[in-house]
Amino acid sequence: MGIATFCVLMVSLLLVGISSLFVMNIEILLGSIENKNEIVLFLKDDVTEDKIPEAQESISMLPNIVYVKYYPKETALENYIAQMKEYEEVFDSLKDDNPLPDAFNIKIEDTSKITETVDALSEFSFTEKVKAPTEFAQILTRLRKVVFVVSVSLLSALILVSLIMISNSTRASVYARRREINIMKYVGATNSFIRMPFFFEGLFTGFVSGLGAYAVTYYGYNALMDIIANNISFWEIIGVSEPLPFSEVQFMMLGVYLCIGAVIGALGSVISTTKHLQV
Repeated sequence: MGIATFCVLMVSLLLVGISSLFVMNIEILLGSIENKNEIVLFLKDDVTEDKIPEAQESISMLPNIVYVKYYPKETALENYIAQMKEYEEVFDSLKDDNPLPDAFNIKIEDTSKITETVDALSEFSFTEKVKAPTEFAQILTRLRKVVFVVSVSLLSALILVSLIMISNSTRASVYARRREINIMKYVGATNSFIRMPFFFEGLFTGFVSGLGAYAVTYYGYNALMDIIANNISFWEIIGVSEPLPFSEVQFMMLGVYLCIGAVIGALGSVISTTKHLQV
């Protein structure tokens, strides 16, 4: 029964740990996509270079602004030429009379407030037009809410199932020793004295289960990351960050595994003895 309790507890911890890593990677993916979005503020033609610093400072003072970068029309034309080299001769004729406007590239902190930020930027006297991925930001915000609700529901369900599985396994282990418990009660042993061995046994089983779950997570996750690393072009194509390296969370995962395993194992053993202490 001790082996059964160990296996059940280790599998339960694995389910919770793997689900947590999955949710963290989804958050990184959404964050990477979110960071690719910028607001572009096009300036009016009458805005001279000496007014650029003042305009940049005014934008920076707004809430929800991370940074503001000036994007002169000369740079914009050069980028167009670099992207479409086959039309370089056509663009060369525009160098003396550049039709492109000066602009600011603006990074915002919270995409859920992109509409309010765009409205505030549009009110400036130097603003000609504001270009922002409003619809995409709304989709991303809804997607983040869905991921949050699903992840909380999934983790809650896994924790509940784990507690039920561990409780049943521990109860079976205690039931197998009910006669010994009854004998100890009849010879005058206190409830605390009877619970103590079960407490330390559960504590040890939970601790070892945490180590086992951590070892499986460590080698399994790193093996999966090695496979993904060989296909790094995939991440470059979709333009997002790589998955979360296990080295960044290894100590946190180890602590969580050991603490949760030890606490659940110890408490489960003690609580399961209550029924058989009533003699």
